[in-house]
Amino acid sequence: MSIQETVFIKRRNEGLNLSGLLFRSMEPGVVSVDAQRTVTAFNRAAERITGLMAQAILGRRMTGLPASLQKVIEETFASGKPVTDRTFVLFPDAEEKAPVHASTSLCADGSGQPLVVVAVFHDLNSARKLERRIRRLERLASIGTLSAGVAHEIKNALVAIKSFSDLLAERNEDVEMTSLISRETKRIDSLVTQLLKFAGPAKPTFSSVSIHEVIENSLRLVQHHITTRKIQLVRALDAGIDLVQGDAKQLEQALINLLLNAIEAMEEMGSLTVATEIVVATAHLSPLEPKGKAEQIQVSIKDTGSGIPPEVNKRLFVPFVTTKPEGTGLGLAITSRIIQEHHGRISVESEVNKGTTFKITLPLSRMP
Repeated sequence: MSIQETVFIKRRNEGLNLSGLLFRSMEPGVVSVDAQRTVTAFNRAAERITGLMAQAILGRRMTGLPASLQKVIEETFASGKPVTDRTFVLFPDAEEKAPVHASTSLCADGSGQPLVVVAVFHDLNSARKLERRIRRLERLASIGTLSAGVAHEIKNALVAIKSFSDLLAERNEDVEMTSLISRETKRIDSLVTQLLKFAGPAKPTFSSVSIHEVIENSLRLVQHHITTRKIQLVRALDAGIDLVQGDAKQLEQALINLLLNAIEAMEEMGSLTVATEIVVATAHLSPLEPKGKAEQIQVSIKDTGSGIPPEVNKRLFVPFVTTKPEGTGLGLAITSRIIQEHHGRISVESEVNKGTTFKITLPLSRMP
């Protein structure tokens, strides 16, 4: 081997060491093989796509690579020309076919002799999954737009139905039937209203809001339900600072949804705890926070109800997921959206037959 080639290989190895971090973090799979057919680079994406471990491949003959990948690398060495836009399957005989899109590049010495071939390949399964996901999201967006239009038409029809049922009630004609019509009309109207809110919620109008005031207003609105079920209410509003930038009405709606869920999850004589505290965040929640500030207000709503099954818990904030026989599955989805629009976070901890705790974390207002 000439001195020129030795210097070139040394520099090439130094370059590979310096760019190691980049290689490991790249999204496409990257494999390099030297003229002795030894694997000199094998990044994390290559591990993920091929299912092979870098420690079992690096520094060894390329025979450990999938045969189809060896083929394009060997073809590049033999022809001295790169392979471009080649699609093939890594494991033709396997149940999981792992199709990839690959290209190679060639590094040669001064006399044109190939020294290193680098193969870059993309996992087509992931790309196809992403494409399907995007198409599904597009369909869901269309369904959302359509459902909003249908919901408006239903609400218009409900106005006429309610007007006629009220008229029949005033005339004392079939009171039982008109009462049933009125009740079911209100239920449908409530469902449609929630659909509209989820499909296109009003943008919040932010101002300085006292979370403690929002909590007290929300508790007043559900007090009748608490009293009827003989539920013990425990207040622990311990946060010394409670001002946030938000829309009081929307925050109230979010809290009422959580309070009603908690109440409905309990039998009589249950316990409902509403608490606030200042917590230190593990991450910067929002641009509304002053730079470097790490404190937010956390609102906790804890019940001693039936709890949420683990399989439902994972999808709790997904529309139409509910544990209630007559539930719409929209309340928590709307609540989650409201909290996100307020640059906050919502989480849940639950144990079946022991109870559930919802936690809302919001950035505190800028101090004057």
